[in-house]
Amino acid sequence: MVNATLFDLDHRVPQSKPFSVIDEVRSYDLGMRKSALVAYLKPAKRILSYCNENTRDLFEVGTGTGLLSLYLGGKRPEHIISSIEENVTLLEVAEENLSLSVWCSAPSNIEFELCKLNKFPAADASADIVYSFSSLHLWRRPVETLKEIGRICKPGGVVLLFDTNRLAEEGHITFVLQFVKEGANEFMDSLRASYSPQEVKGLLAEAGLAHWHVYEDELGLVVSSVVLDDLEEVK
Repeated sequence: MVNATLFDLDHRVPQSKPFSVIDEVRSYDLGMRKSALVAYLKPAKRILSYCNENTRDLFEVGTGTGLLSLYLGGKRPEHIISSIEENVTLLEVAEENLSLSVWCSAPSNIEFELCKLNKFPAADASADIVYSFSSLHLWRRPVETLKEIGRICKPGGVVLLFDTNRLAEEGHITFVLQFVKEGANEFMDSLRASYSPQEVKGLLAEAGLAHWHVYEDELGLVVSSVVLDDLEEVK
């Protein structure tokens, strides 16, 4: 395990009321569009690799500002994408982005909904793919949320959860800090609130999902219900 002392990342520090001011969320959203394109494209490519003629319903846990689902919806307009978020200001900006997408006649079938992340408005075994991006560290009840994800995913379906790794190599962290610039403080707050690989494995065990897999991917962590051959699994 990497020594994260340089950035004071040895212990997790949950964020207190993140994204509570609408103008700050809009600024964050703009920054993500400018500097985090690659960060979005990697999970998008992985999710899309599981989309085929047998998949129809995609479910996102933690809408954020909606960028990932909007991208996926544009690529797969025949799929139905349901996305939930419990942070009102994040969802408001996501709705703004969705409205712009509709106005531009972008092909998609997306619905964003405000709800608690410990009880999803979805039936058992109703989603072909369940995914999340940069949201796990914000979940107030992560074990309950993971249980809900397991509940709604169809047998043979795919779960893909992407978030930052608090104990990532310091070189990856330094590289990102070169690009986020004015958002560096917000990025570090988010990173400090993120989980380590072993902490995520502990959450999965509590949720009865110890058979799922945890992978490190440069700065990120990937939680998957299926084996990913291109990444090294955390033991």
